[in-house]
Amino acid sequence: MKSIVYVYILDTMADWELGYITAAINTAASYNQTTPVYSIQTVSLTKEPIRTLGGLTIIPDCSIDEINERALAALLLPGANTWNEAKHQTILHKAEDYLNAGILVAAICGATLALADLGLLNSRLHTSNSKEFLTTFSSHYTGNTFYQNTLSVADRHLITASSAGSLLWAKQIMDYLDVLSKPMLEAWYNYHATGDPKYYTELMTSTQ
Repeated sequence: MKSIVYVYILDTMADWELGYITAAINTAASYNQTTPVYSIQTVSLTKEPIRTLGGLTIIPDCSIDEINERALAALLLPGANTWNEAKHQTILHKAEDYLNAGILVAAICGATLALADLGLLNSRLHTSNSKEFLTTFSSHYTGNTFYQNTLSVADRHLITASSAGSLLWAKQIMDYLDVLSKPMLEAWYNYHATGDPKYYTELMTSTQ
């Protein structure tokens, strides 16, 4: 079973962008439902600790060459200020392979620029922090006509989001992976998007 969601971690990672999706995946197993259960594993170039933009130190669960591709359900690529470092090309080419194999790749913020510079956004609907962010900083980006001015976009096994889109990004990832039932997912999203307690009640009711 494809049960592992890998999160690539790197120095200066925007740790808050992963909060919604990692928490939702890790708590889904406690809900009374029959949808697939996933585990989160952090992966990096090596097992050396990384330091996030928020000041947290994280030790990766595995290195890139230890990814269990038979169990791989998705690869998440968070934003970071260091995506332009050559060493990250290894995971980016893995991401390209996974997309071609029909495996979900989800990128947010600076990771979208890294995918753009690899040419992976030139023929898929996508978004980022802004269209200008991609056209200014990527010499290989020609996907202007596919750019969507919205917080998060899903297209053919690829989900991209702006730095302000982590909630919708998380919803689209969970929808793709069937992490929560549809009613539960809608209640979860609406509560976090609006703060309206009626959606919290719906969420709690749907877990019973």
